[in-house]
Amino acid sequence: MLLPARRLVQLLIVALTGSCAQAPAQQAPAPAATVTESTPEFNMVGRADAEVLVIEFTDLQCPYCAQFAAQTFPRLKAAYIDTGKIRYASRDLPLPMHAHAETAAVAARCAGEQGHYWEYRHAVFAAQRRLGTEPWEELARELKLDIDRFDACRRDGRQLQAVRSDMRLAMSNGLSSTPSFVIGHLVNGEFVGESFSGVAPYETFAAKIDALLAR
Repeated sequence: MLLPARRLVQLLIVALTGSCAQAPAQQAPAPAATVTESTPEFNMVGRADAEVLVIEFTDLQCPYCAQFAAQTFPRLKAAYIDTGKIRYASRDLPLPMHAHAETAAVAARCAGEQGHYWEYRHAVFAAQRRLGTEPWEELARELKLDIDRFDACRRDGRQLQAVRSDMRLAMSNGLSSTPSFVIGHLVNGEFVGESFSGVAPYETFAAKIDALLAR
């Protein structure tokens, strides 16, 4: 299930503590991105026909995103993704305050083209303290990726455009901190969701997901 509309229909925006926050600098307002069926699905897990969709906007250099990935996401995966109850999407929101976030996002997407998006994402989070050394090839080699193909992907600009498309989508919906989440479902063909930013405990996600599943 991909996001079918130009704009996320938000019922509520809540700011929580524990987030990397900085409004994008020196950028003119951009039109909302269109998410289409051609969007790569390597950054999505779970059943395509799941009733509930959770979208995470992440910055791979943000320590709070790494905290969420290490502590909360595994529990969500076990309870809701692996059991077929939700579809989960990771989208990119590299913040200007993080010099290596955009490059990291491109690298993760290029790993995704070889079927290793989630493993590479996890590896980047684990290596956050040394992102200044640009360990992109090193992490790719650890996952046994085709390095020539990986490097070519990083250079050709396709995934950079995809990262910036995700950024426009987030910005058009008032999301400027990470991690940010939209949890919702389709209503008459339109995605309706609740947005919030910051690290929330597993129980917060579970309550919101369970409420949607019970409808």
